[in-house]
Amino acid sequence: MGYKPKKKGYRLRFEDPDMDGLVVDVRGLKTGPYLEFQAARATREAGGTAAQGATELMLQMFADAIIEWNLDGDDDQPLPPTMDGLRTLDLDFTMDIINAWMDAINGVSAPLPQTSTDGSTSVEASIPMDVPSASLAS
Repeated sequence: MGYKPKKKGYRLRFEDPDMDGLVVDVRGLKTGPYLEFQAARATREAGGTAAQGATELMLQMFADAIIEWNLDGDDDQPLPPTMDGLRTLDLDFTMDIINAWMDAINGVSAPLPQTSTDGSTSVEASIPMDVPSASLAS
């Protein structure tokens, strides 16, 4: 009997204060679709005639990965977590969500909190680790 990996899901986190309170739960991507997504992203960024099709592919792949969200439409009614729901959102807002999804998949961590020591050197890090050579010993 072989090993079957568990499916991965993510709760997206947003740094933008305007997105505070937004909750989006999504599935991860298998390797093949991930590569397709990255190719579509590169095509979209390059522009040209293929950019629109690439954007549509990215949006559809994201829509298929949405588990749930707490987004409401202009009528204050919950938006369905589908491609139809995505179509009602501003593209910039949707791309911010998609970028957070890719960050989660790629393992990009959130920035350090303001209370962090911001990476200051610990005492242990200042202890020399090299053994002096015999010719320098006195």
